[in-house]
Amino acid sequence: MTARRAILYCTVNGVCNNTNGLGRQTKTLLSALARHGEELTRLIGPFEVHVACPQPGPHTWAFNPADLAFSQQVVASWGGLVHALRYATGMEFWSVATWQTLSEAGASCAMELARHYDELLVIAVDTPFAGLGEALARRRLPETRCGVRVLLAYYSTALIVERPHPNPARLAWERRGIDSANAGAGVWVGDVGRFLSSHLRSEFGLRPGRLAPFTSSLDLASPDLQPMPAAMAREVAAHWQVPLDRPLVVSIGRTDPTKGIDILIRAMGPLRDEVYVVIIIVPFDGDDPLIAEYARRIAAEGLRATFVTAYTRELPRALCGLTETRAVVCPSRGESLANVPFEVALWARHAGPVVVAPRRDGFVEQIDDGVTGVLYDPGAPGGLTRAIRQALSVPEVQRAGMRAAAYERVRAERDVVRNFAETLAFFWPSRG
Repeated sequence: MTARRAILYCTVNGVCNNTNGLGRQTKTLLSALARHGEELTRLIGPFEVHVACPQPGPHTWAFNPADLAFSQQVVASWGGLVHALRYATGMEFWSVATWQTLSEAGASCAMELARHYDELLVIAVDTPFAGLGEALARRRLPETRCGVRVLLAYYSTALIVERPHPNPARLAWERRGIDSANAGAGVWVGDVGRFLSSHLRSEFGLRPGRLAPFTSSLDLASPDLQPMPAAMAREVAAHWQVPLDRPLVVSIGRTDPTKGIDILIRAMGPLRDEVYVVIIIVPFDGDDPLIAEYARRIAAEGLRATFVTAYTRELPRALCGLTETRAVVCPSRGESLANVPFEVALWARHAGPVVVAPRRDGFVEQIDDGVTGVLYDPGAPGGLTRAIRQALSVPEVQRAGMRAAAYERVRAERDVVRNFAETLAFFWPSRG
C-alpha cells in the first residue's frame, strides 16, 4: 500500500500578497505545482500539498484577494487547503512575540494534519517560523504512525540584513531554531545557498549533518520570466514615462535600508549627465518615510530619474529586454541570495543589461566578476560608480556573452522542478 504523503508550506508572504523575496519563492512553488504537477508526481510519487500563512485580511501587507484565490485553487488541486494562522493583528508583525505565535500555530496545524497522513514534511519559511520545530517537539504526536519532519528554510539572518547592529531578540530567536535542528529531533535546515549555509555553520553553530537540499529556485518556464518582445517592452517603458534617449541604469528593491538605494543614488551623482536612472521600490508598509527621503536625495543629486513606488513585475521585465538598459544595480548592504540577478539573467538573455553588485555575501556565488556580471568592493570610495561606468562601457559583443553566461548558469542551477524534487527525495527516499 502506498504511503500517504503531504507537505505543509508555512510562509508569511506570497499566498495572499507578493512583496518580497519570500513571496517570490512562494509564487515559484505554486507555479511549479500548477504547471509541472505531472513531472513532480512522476519523479516523487503522489503527495498532497497544504499551505499555511498568517490570517489573510485587511491587516495583511498588500493583501490581494486574487493572489489568495490563486493559492487556494492550486493547493486544492493537490488535495490540500490554505490554512489561516491566527495571531494578534494589532501587534508589531516583525517581532519575536508574533513569530512565536505563528510558529505555535504552524505546529498545531501540523499536528492536525499528522492525523491524516503517513508522512508529513513541514517547510517553515524563514525567521517568522524558525520556532516551528521547537514548538512541534513540545507536542505529543497523535496516535498515528505518521512521520513528521521539519525543514527550516532560512533565507537570511539578522547578522546579514541588520549589520552592523543586529536586533539581539531576533538573533536569539534565530539561534533557537538552529538549536532545534542540531538536536536532531526530525528538524533540518534548508541548504538554500553556499554562502548562507556557511554563515549558519560559522555564526550559529549549525551542524553540517543537519542540512537538507533546498536550493533557491525559479520556474524557468513561467511566462513572467520570459524575455518581453522589444516592441511591447518599449510600450511599457513609454507607459511608465521612461525615456530611451540615454543609457538606462535600473534598480529594483523595497524600502529597507539594507537594500542600499541611498548608496545607489549617491553613486549616480557623477554620472548624472550620462545616464537615466529607474528606481523601482516597494514601500514596506503604507506611507514609508524612506520614499520621501529617496525622492529628496534624487533631486539633490540632480538625477534624471523615474522613481516608481508601486509593485510591478511588468516594468523591470520590460526594461531588462531593452538594448538601452545597460546595468541593473543591486547596492545591498547585506544579501544572502538575491532574486534580482536570477530574474535579470532570464529577462535579459536576448538583449539588455548586466548585473552590478557588491563583492559580498551571496552575490559572490551568484556572479562571476567579468563573466556573468560586475562585482565591486563596497568598502572602496567610489567603487559603485566605477563599476557602473565599467558596465556602461562593456562592448555589446562582450555584454551579450556575459548575459548568455548568466542565463546558462541560472538554467543549469535554478530549475524549481529538479531542485524541489531533490528536496522531497531527501525526505522521502523510497520514491525519490
